[in-house]
Amino acid sequence: MQILNLAKKGICEPSKILLGAKIELKSLSVILRHGLPDIMLQFLGGFGDELLLTAVARELKRRSPNLRIWQVSHGAELLDHNPNYSRIFNWNHWPLRYSNLLNNRRCKIDGYATAVIQGELYVPPTEHIIVIMSRKAGITGQVSIKPDVFLSEAEKRKGTFAKGAIVVHYPGEKTYAHMRKNKLWDFHKFQRVVNMVAAGNIEGRKYPVIQLGSPGDPLLDGIIDLRGRTTLRESAAILYNCETFLGQVGFLMHLARAVDCRAVIIYGGHEHSFQSGYVANENLESNVECAPCWRLNTCDYGRKCMEMISVDDVLGAVQKVVSRNGMPLETETVVI
Repeated sequence: MQILNLAKKGICEPSKILLGAKIELKSLSVILRHGLPDIMLQFLGGFGDELLLTAVARELKRRSPNLRIWQVSHGAELLDHNPNYSRIFNWNHWPLRYSNLLNNRRCKIDGYATAVIQGELYVPPTEHIIVIMSRKAGITGQVSIKPDVFLSEAEKRKGTFAKGAIVVHYPGEKTYAHMRKNKLWDFHKFQRVVNMVAAGNIEGRKYPVIQLGSPGDPLLDGIIDLRGRTTLRESAAILYNCETFLGQVGFLMHLARAVDCRAVIIYGGHEHSFQSGYVANENLESNVECAPCWRLNTCDYGRKCMEMISVDDVLGAVQKVVSRNGMPLETETVVI
């Protein structure tokens, strides 16, 4: 009806009218088949952001066990077997995100940092992203700072080859297209850590090292190379089974916590763990006066927040995490 009214007023171009009609017809066919949700969660971000929505779904379901929750995701497989969703749709169902038929049921969580007019500078979040997302979904009370991925027993078994291994991720500047060196530790330092881990510098034990990530990520030496060779759920199963994860802020950090894998995360100063991290991890932050800045590509201080993190700092953090393996992971809770 809205499209027809706009067409009568001459506001819509024919191509937009046709696209709008297709969106509504495709959405209507889904609704006729599955009914209507009580709420459809929506965040137009990366895999990490969509994974964080699982915390919102869990908290909503805790408060209303009969709530019908939908989510359309370009990482829909991450939500398989998740009991907090009534329906999960892959990106082929993107029209649901725009249909007028779902206007009153769509929960659009539209970000957690505010851009400032001066280009790259951001107003950083003052609390954890999961708290911000939960508040935008109307949630009050106690919230657990943890995303969820539910693996089947068969999936867990397929990842058992990673037992005793340390999984690493070094994304490189191509992967962090919008947040380059401000989020990246030095590649040569990272390689030295990998060399020392593999050589037996952690409790005298030589750990095999598995590298996950995208095909274009820089290749580390002396590792088992699985860049671009695993699905999202296969990566989750590897993390579930491995000794620990070593990486930087990003999707795999959230995926590790979702499957109860302890991690060492090299934060530096772009952002800090109170904004996006987990208390179960060793989070290497730099408390310089300008951090956390959330600036995308530029820095007035030579990225000293990353430079000041040493190889020994990272090795020490890996040692701490390994020593806690077998213990239940701690989970932070916040009241909003």
